[in-house]
Amino acid sequence: MSKDKEYGSKARLLRIMRALIERPFGYTKKELATRYGVHVDTISNDFEIFREIGLELDRDERYRYAFVVNRPLKSLQKLLFFSQEEQELIHQAIDNLKTTPEKRAQLKQKLHSLYDYSRLGYSWLRKPHLTKVDLLEQAKKDKRQVVLEAYRSSNSNTVSDRTVEPYHISPSEDTLQSYDVEKRAPRHFRISRISRVRLLETPWQFEGHHVVQRTDPFRIVSNDQINIHLRLSVGAYNELIERYPLTRSYIEPTEDPAYFDFQCDVNRNFFGLTNFILGFYHLDIQVIAPEELRQHLRAEVEKMRF
Repeated sequence: MSKDKEYGSKARLLRIMRALIERPFGYTKKELATRYGVHVDTISNDFEIFREIGLELDRDERYRYAFVVNRPLKSLQKLLFFSQEEQELIHQAIDNLKTTPEKRAQLKQKLHSLYDYSRLGYSWLRKPHLTKVDLLEQAKKDKRQVVLEAYRSSNSNTVSDRTVEPYHISPSEDTLQSYDVEKRAPRHFRISRISRVRLLETPWQFEGHHVVQRTDPFRIVSNDQINIHLRLSVGAYNELIERYPLTRSYIEPTEDPAYFDFQCDVNRNFFGLTNFILGFYHLDIQVIAPEELRQHLRAEVEKMRF
């Protein structure tokens, strides 16, 4: 395979992944083929590559596809991560294309944007993050304890090592559910706040206490959830999906193009949601339901001191 084709395939794989993450069960193979200008057999081959590296796909009754969450991401970084040498080769390949200088500059800019994970909200696709995920997945598979080195905790406002038994890893939600050996209780952690993961030889000792809980779109882990319903202006919609990308799947347009409908289950303490509503109340955020959320917001406003 030529270098141009190889890197073109990598770029397409990333774009397909991005599309399926943003719109789970939103595309058929034929629609993806049309979207990326390839034959449907090429999309089938791309899906096989995803499966080979541990990214499982599922489909609905209309043959639209989505990734199965919480599958191991082993070797994903080999597929997606470009070394400095590879990046230089890509730029050289672009420079040798028979097209205008403007078009070559455009292609380089698109490539840069494609890998600007921080801007896109997919920081979990970066190599350091994938390295941590790979180690956590290995520990889960082998049923071994790990040390979360230099974990930055917002609750305790400390940076410390935490010895845990990882049993539920969700990179796209940036959450790790595990059993904290020192605290003797299940705890959830943000993967992005872990500096490094160190594998231990110590086997799991508390597997009977490994309880997987639900994670809401605000990345709060709790089985005690309640359904909320909001009506958002365009400005509020923009702020919500940019700060909490997981909420995108629960938002629908309304008959009025100036508003969007947001409905989903969130933690009953309304963590995350409260910060959003009070922080952007001026953008026209209407609470449709439940009454419990309205009462909670009024109580939070009463606590404010200026």
